Amino acid sequence: MSLPALLRTRADLLAYVPAAVTTTAAAMAGRDRIHLASKLALAPTLATGVAASRSARSRGRTTTLLVALTGSLVGDWFMYRSGRTEGAASRQHMRLGASAFAVQQLGLIRTLLRDGARPRPVPTAAAAGVMAVLAALDSDGGPPDPVLGGYGVLLGAMSALAMGEGGSPRARRGVALGGALFLLSDAAIIIGQQYATTPARRAVADGVVLSTYTTALGLLVHGLRDETRQGVAT
Repeated sequence: MSLPALLRTRADLLAYVPAAVTTTAAAMAGRDRIHLASKLALAPTLATGVAASRSARSRGRTTTLLVALTGSLVGDWFMYRSGRTEGAASRQHMRLGASAFAVQQLGLIRTLLRDGARPRPVPTAAAAGVMAVLAALDSDGGPPDPVLGGYGVLLGAMSALAMGEGGSPRARRGVALGGALFLLSDAAIIIGQQYATTPARRAVADGVVLSTYTTALGLLVHGLRDETRQGVAT
């Protein structure tokens, strides 16, 4: 693909990448307003790219991706609020964020399945193992939260399906990497909550969480919005 054609089809990345770098750096530096504004720009930027290139795919595929990105936007807001509140209010915001991100994961799973992705033993075992360890780390001794647990199941399923695409053509390898990074990002959130007990450690944790999340989201959306298996309906 020529550079002009690449810029036309992936022009949203010219705004997405700076926003991703800005939100990560701002979070690490404690610049809260800049972090929030740039983070809330991520999903709409990718959605603009999906809408602008809608002629390249079916209406159903475009709608699914736009709904998933809406879930991303809402989830980003509530997860931000969760980090700025305490106790029951923080937990409630986290549950609302997880519910919104569940919509995101369902959209990605639907697209992967329609492209022919199926569970493979190694990626599925890897995703299940990571989720089991994270569930143990996040446990407070009480019964598991059904909302957070449900999101975890969807995240594990999406990551397993996406990582199974690693042997496909190059564009699908980006999907596989995106699935792995999404899992790593959520793992970093839980590990950071447990062990990031100083400002310096929290800054590092924020950097890992946001850099992996923004990279994963960009790879997944751009890998799934146009690249499909031959003969599979989209």
